[in-house]
Amino acid sequence: MDLSRSEAAGKLKTGDIGFILGADISKMTELTKVDPSAPFYAGLLVEAAGDRLRAARLFEAALGSPIPKIAGEAARRLIPMLVEPGDKEQAGRVLVVLQKSKMSGSEMTALKGAALYVLGRYEEVTALAEESGPKGKSPRTVRRSGVLSERAAGEFESWTGAFRFLSAIKQQRPGVIPGQEQRPYLFDSPAGAAYRWAYEELFRSAGYTLPAVERTAAAGRLAVSRNVYNEGLLHFEGIRNSQLSLFFRYPALLGDLGRAYAAVPSKRETGYKLFTDWESAIRTGKNSPLTSLTEISEAEKNAARYTLLFYAGRIRRQQGKHGEAAALFARALALAEDLPPGERLIQEDACIWYILHSTFTEKPAAVPDLVKTYAPRWHRDDEFYDILDRLSWYLVTEKKWNDLGNVLTHIRNGKDGATIARYAYLMGRAVSLGYVSGQSMSAQDYFTIAYEEGNASFYYRALAASYLGKTVIPISRNRNGTSDTVSQGNEVEFYVKFFEFGASSYAMTYLRENAARYTNKELRAMAVTFARSGRYLESIQIAGIYMRRDGYVMETADLELYYPKPFTQLIEKHAIANGLRPQMFFGLIRTESAFTPAIASHAGAVGLAQIMPATAREVAAVIKKRGGPDFAAGGSIDLTNPEVNVQMGAVYLKDLTDSLGSPMLALLAYNGGPARIRRLRRAAPSLPEDIFIETISITETRNYGKRVMAAAAAYGYLYYGLSMHEVVSEIFK
Repeated sequence: MDLSRSEAAGKLKTGDIGFILGADISKMTELTKVDPSAPFYAGLLVEAAGDRLRAARLFEAALGSPIPKIAGEAARRLIPMLVEPGDKEQAGRVLVVLQKSKMSGSEMTALKGAALYVLGRYEEVTALAEESGPKGKSPRTVRRSGVLSERAAGEFESWTGAFRFLSAIKQQRPGVIPGQEQRPYLFDSPAGAAYRWAYEELFRSAGYTLPAVERTAAAGRLAVSRNVYNEGLLHFEGIRNSQLSLFFRYPALLGDLGRAYAAVPSKRETGYKLFTDWESAIRTGKNSPLTSLTEISEAEKNAARYTLLFYAGRIRRQQGKHGEAAALFARALALAEDLPPGERLIQEDACIWYILHSTFTEKPAAVPDLVKTYAPRWHRDDEFYDILDRLSWYLVTEKKWNDLGNVLTHIRNGKDGATIARYAYLMGRAVSLGYVSGQSMSAQDYFTIAYEEGNASFYYRALAASYLGKTVIPISRNRNGTSDTVSQGNEVEFYVKFFEFGASSYAMTYLRENAARYTNKELRAMAVTFARSGRYLESIQIAGIYMRRDGYVMETADLELYYPKPFTQLIEKHAIANGLRPQMFFGLIRTESAFTPAIASHAGAVGLAQIMPATAREVAAVIKKRGGPDFAAGGSIDLTNPEVNVQMGAVYLKDLTDSLGSPMLALLAYNGGPARIRRLRRAAPSLPEDIFIETISITETRNYGKRVMAAAAAYGYLYYGLSMHEVVSEIFK
């Protein structure tokens, strides 16, 4: 590469990879002189530039990184690069590196299996897989959709399973049909990248085959994994009558069939009748599709019935027959206890979610009683946030205050603090406004509940605090968290180096996949790293991850990460010039763009204050008319320029405030449009604004107002010395 260490490091940091793209491939390992981990980050950049050959050599070099996370991720990127071309020279190099390496783990086992497979050392692959797990079979894990998730089941175990499956076949004589011990991989493992490669590799190999019916079933699974459902059904319907038992021997295959029927409108009624007929036959024992299977237990029968009822419910829901769907999900729920433990918890929550959702669509007044029935049975409170959000909107809009209080009673002992705080605050307001009487708890009691759940919902905690005469004071004012150093070899260093080597745009993807494994201290250090690099959106997202965890104790340092204050002089200048409260304008910009100047929305809004081009032209004309700069003089307006964008946002928000007569209505109009907010407000003129927000049917606009209000409360408290009551009274009228 003929660059000094400092020159190479400097080019990488700025994302200048031209020197790598022009270098001799054999010299890729020289990048380790910059840093043993540098090749991994350079590999990401080179791969994005389309040079897979150089990227593969860089990932090979990164296997020698002393940081396990980097070596493991390099192995992960290398596996498909190694097996797809089947380069034996590359496989030999990788094997030599792995034999010298002290790294271990499923990713290294999978990479070693890839190298051995490419080299044709099939017996060693089989032995390697047997050491790593039972026959390389991936654990079965399902999501709400009932589909196996490759990442959940273990991406590397899936690759290892693929290598074992193919190696076992290739040790047989050509033309010999694989034995039953190989079938679970083909029909009951995740149909992801490893599966797709194994399927194609099998049928590229001359002399190795499967019975036609099984090959057709595998092709159907692949089609469904690519969301090509019509094609999947063509394959599945071709085997349904010839070897029906295949669907019941391998549950994942039955789930794929259910997904396909639910996704194809013209086939839904056929699928519904088929699945309900099969379920009835298994239940009654008459013409059961399980008769050809030997040694099937009662639990396995019930698991099959569960899958059939679950997908019959999915199909009915897609057909708009929500009452029938809810009844089918209720029947499926009764059978879920016979599923394997890990699946049972997930699928019970899935059934309950669908019961509540289907009932809400058809008969929302019945949902509070269902919450009473099912809240004690669901396992993950966060899975039901959206249902309870819609329910609170409905109950407030319909003034069903007693039902609101009853729902609070049944979710009160759960872990979803944000939802508990919402219901408690709204009940406190209902009591204080005289909307409900005969309650055993006072408004102060309800506000206290909302206040104490504040870690999960700063918005409702701030509102409750304003009525309780309190401020939202963090329990700990410790700022030591932001000065934590990251030790060499710690996984956090993996993320720090994304910034050192010009690959920061890739960092968040990796962090989201692994966040659950990190401590609050590690995540805080990562959030600080992102913030110092000006990536406030990612920093806010990371801080939010650990601030929502059970047992988290709020600290000032974390609030300052979650509510940062960049562009201070610019934002304060234009807020004050337009008669706006700085904390409210900061809250708006944080909510709109997370302080990212060049960000653009799907709708076309641009910049810090997310101004639409049409709005920008109107506001530019107003600013010019008032004696300000002519931002449209050049024919276009540069909304990515912070100075231009912030001034336009301030002027627009001020005009909305003057027009609507309320800061909160102006915030809602900023998101939902002034005409819509005027119309909604005219329909409910007597409601206090904090209750009026809860009745807005557009979820985005309703939540937008709350998020800006919460941020304004935080900025007022953190940076402007204001109490919660002062902030709230300035925004709500």
